Amino acid sequence: MKKRDFRRAFGDPDAAFVFTVKNTLRRLDEEEKKPVKRKMRVSAAIAVAACLIISTAAFAAANHWGLFDFLNQGQSGSAPLPEAIEILATEPPQEGGSGELAGFQLREAVYDGEYAYLVVDVTPKQELLLIGPGYGLDDPMRLMTGDSANSLTIGEYAGQNGLQMAYVTVSSALDALGEEFIRSIDCHWEEDGTLVLMLTCTVPEQEDSALTSTLQCSVMPLIPAASEEDAILYGYYEENADEPTYASTGYAMDEENRQETELAFALDTANRHNALASSQSVEYPSCGVRVDSVRLTASPMALYYEIRFTVTDEAAYAATEDGVWFEFLDANGDALPNGATRGGEVQPQVDGSLVQSGSLAAREELPETVTLRAYNCWTQERYESHELILEP
Repeated sequence: MKKRDFRRAFGDPDAAFVFTVKNTLRRLDEEEKKPVKRKMRVSAAIAVAACLIISTAAFAAANHWGLFDFLNQGQSGSAPLPEAIEILATEPPQEGGSGELAGFQLREAVYDGEYAYLVVDVTPKQELLLIGPGYGLDDPMRLMTGDSANSLTIGEYAGQNGLQMAYVTVSSALDALGEEFIRSIDCHWEEDGTLVLMLTCTVPEQEDSALTSTLQCSVMPLIPAASEEDAILYGYYEENADEPTYASTGYAMDEENRQETELAFALDTANRHNALASSQSVEYPSCGVRVDSVRLTASPMALYYEIRFTVTDEAAYAATEDGVWFEFLDANGDALPNGATRGGEVQPQVDGSLVQSGSLAAREELPETVTLRAYNCWTQERYESHELILEP
């Protein structure tokens, strides 16, 4: 029989595939260590893992979503490195989170010294349909479940299944003080009623290598509104309209039965990785700014960046309506995709400069140079691009 070179036929697996395989085997290994009546042989476990990789959707439906399920969805070019599994904390030290309506549990987390990624399970203790932050009652249920076959809205699904709707919100003490901690929240609703939240958190500089924080967790039941004045409103835009139109949901917040609870946790940081920076200053006259420095910090989760720039031409910058952003380009001149943080932000600094921060896909090796192009985030107009040399 002629030998077949399967590697040549199919090529090397991408990082997302390798990552998912390792993550699946890790979960199977954890299940193997739990006391059960029957144990699966290792060979059978590997076979099951292979089947699960082929059918990711089926795997996600049968198991609670984890951190890497969130990061890998629609982000094939931005997957963390396979070794990110080694810094994943499962069921980290925590206290609190229980309540009469629902329980909150931090199930998985990574703190890599730059960002914290938290997966929180919200499990209902009553017949509730838990609704994630940012969703409305008229939004399609499939946005929370990922099931494209579900054509019902959130409100319709709750009605057909006899469930009372309840909004879930999560914040932190830092957010309350105006210092952003939770940068974004993704959610996934599971068939057993669990609402899984993934929080991407910006961690301020601190002396302690460990991260300790407290989440403020809220569950707000909804009840039929006694009048239109009491009802929650939602806004939508008519075709060609500049201002939103508001309509009643028919529901009000049940303040008397609102649940408020705290979930305190602690995470150890992973070892910091290499960092490179460029102190070159380059001008972007079309949009009136100058880049003063670029810094890259590597982690198995992502390649984090920080771009510091200064306005040099007030008129040119004003013409962009404060819309100047930067993007990193590959060898073909195409913009590199975002990394684990799913985007960036621009923040003004005390000295008058501006800093854009975010992430790119994780890399095994740091680049020696980067190409940085300015653009207008409102109009998508592209401006100049420059190559910058990076040094340790």
